[in-house]
Amino acid sequence: MVPDEQATIPDTTVGTTPPPGDGAVQPPKKRKKRKYSKGLKELQQLERTVSKTSNRVARAVAKGMATYRKRSNKSAVKKRDGSLRDFAVNIAGGLGKTLRVLSGVPADLAKGLDTKGARKRTRRQVKIASRIVRPRY
Repeated sequence: MVPDEQATIPDTTVGTTPPPGDGAVQPPKKRKKRKYSKGLKELQQLERTVSKTSNRVARAVAKGMATYRKRSNKSAVKKRDGSLRDFAVNIAGGLGKTLRVLSGVPADLAKGLDTKGARKRTRRQVKIASRIVRPRY
């Protein structure tokens, strides 16, 4: 390429279009709020939390099994009966991967259960329990 030609090539990325309007930056779109029936909001939020958590558990198990299969195949290629000889080591590697991914589950559940309604319910239950335990004079 001749140096003179290089200066004439426009500096645009293929496949992009210029922003609409006068070129001003558009603010990001706001996420729509979820709509709930009266009295069912907390239950639906809890359901979403449990769903996310079970999804994380399923992903963790899948990743652990994938790790085990990779390690097992590698052992089988390296040595005769390698898959059987390294069974315990390969299982430990897969289980370790599963547990690493699963470590976020308790935090996810705690975060999902930390709602205004749950705190109110807990305070009420503690108050009732303290009345039962409190000695009477």
